[in-house]
Amino acid sequence: MSFARLLALTSILIASIFPSLSVAQDGNKGIRGEWTTDCLPIGKNGRHGYMTRVTVSDNVIKATSQIYATSQCQTPTVQVNFTGSLIHDRDEGGKIHIEHVVRTLTTTPNIKAVVDHYNKETADGAGCGMTGWQGNVPVSVAGKTCGLFTFAAVGTHLYDSAWVEGNQLRFGAFPVAWTNTSAEKTPSQPLETVYYRTGQ
Repeated sequence: MSFARLLALTSILIASIFPSLSVAQDGNKGIRGEWTTDCLPIGKNGRHGYMTRVTVSDNVIKATSQIYATSQCQTPTVQVNFTGSLIHDRDEGGKIHIEHVVRTLTTTPNIKAVVDHYNKETADGAGCGMTGWQGNVPVSVAGKTCGLFTFAAVGTHLYDSAWVEGNQLRFGAFPVAWTNTSAEKTPSQPLETVYYRTGQ
């Protein structure tokens, strides 16, 4: 799988992270804290790996998704970081409806091969239509089209659902959708990706 597709998948992962964080106003303390996925496969035949960590504190949501060269999550290649603000959340019988606003969205290439690929005009659109990428220097990709996906712009309101069961958290849009921009598009079913509580 190309680095562009890896970037797109990683960013999608983080996008859905924001909603589950909405904890502040209705006191859903079960969502507060740090949540982390296992090392999960990504790319052709699962040859790469990724991990995503979400941290929720008060009205601030932070998420980091790291892609690795190997399926054992070794050798970092691309990192995507999100920061969001919680607008509100509402617990309805175990399903938490969330609205949040995108504040920052950056991508950081970690190795030279990725930097070189992003700085080329390629059919896969890996560099999001931009040049000037540098190793380990974050670049804003908010509102940009990178590979298969168009990322949400800063200020975009996103609507999601979250389910907490014991020490496990699941999202409804993450890591598939960036188009949940109205309450009518709030997902009603959880996805398979599981986040485990790793901190308070």
